[in-house]
Amino acid sequence: TDFCGPPRTVPHASLSLNRRYYVGQVLYFKCQSGYDKRPPTSGTRSCKKVNGKIRWTSLRMRCANDSS
Repeated sequence: TDFCGPPRTVPHASLSLNRRYYVGQVLYFKCQSGYDKRPPTSGTRSCKKVNGKIRWTSLRMRCANDSS
């Protein structure tokens, strides 16, 4: 089975990390306490095989608080 490496993190967002990420697996990011999702707000990434390379899809999410 093919695996993706650990995904890059998002500032002020949390994710429960596993040891292995399978092709086809989807990760859901959520903003930490005190931070809200700002557009764009898709908080998912997928492990995909594209042209023979295994990689994460791009994550379009930003977490911010009112003071930033």
